[in-house]
Amino acid sequence: MRRKMNGFAAGLMAMSLAAAAPLTASAGAVSETQTTAITAETRAKKPDAGKQDKTDTTKPNKAQSQKAGKVTCTAAGKVNVSFKNKVVYTDNVRAVITDAQGNEIACKISKKNKNLLTVSVSGLVAGQTYTITIDGIVGKDTAEAVTITQSFVAKGMKTSCKTSKPVVSNNKFVTIKMNGSAYYKDAAVVVTDSDGNTCDAKIVKKAKGNIKIQITGMQKGKTYTITINGVKTKKEKNFGSITKTVTVK
Repeated sequence: MRRKMNGFAAGLMAMSLAAAAPLTASAGAVSETQTTAITAETRAKKPDAGKQDKTDTTKPNKAQSQKAGKVTCTAAGKVNVSFKNKVVYTDNVRAVITDAQGNEIACKISKKNKNLLTVSVSGLVAGQTYTITIDGIVGKDTAEAVTITQSFVAKGMKTSCKTSKPVVSNNKFVTIKMNGSAYYKDAAVVVTDSDGNTCDAKIVKKAKGNIKIQITGMQKGKTYTITINGVKTKKEKNFGSITKTVTVK
């Protein structure tokens, strides 16, 4: 009887252990899963030391102060560039002028102040569009130099060709003699009367020593302004213009 009781007790104990074992294993599995999830979440939130997000506090340079205002061109060979705000210049500031085909025209900066930059140039043809590029302008709102590019329409640049007084013949021809050799490229003439009207005119002869122009409808007593574009001396690099006035007697 005592053996049966011992065997029964042993059986109950075994059953209790068997029932408790799955619960322990399940509890252990849940604990391990939770730990893994927490660890993964922590890793996701922790920033990578080598890839930390750095906020850029540098303000973008819009170069508002360096914006050019008006560009004007004089017949004396001066291109003036005004600025909307005060500017300063770097030690290497430079200006470049190019024509519509991208050919560079020799020029140099002759004057500069806080609101205006003047560039001296020769050989620009009246009515043609050119581009001026200035590199090395610094505005008050930034220390970074910028490049400014503006287009402008040229007035006729004066050449250094010396001429004598124009001579009228047959009330339709005007001959201008050169006091030295003259060279031409795409030479053209524009003539206006004293009322500002454009006259019908053309070049009928051009030589190193003189140029002859035919003007239709010339009238006695009237004064005419003659501008010849595309002429230069031997020493000049660029072609310029000659402007003369003549009164028909």
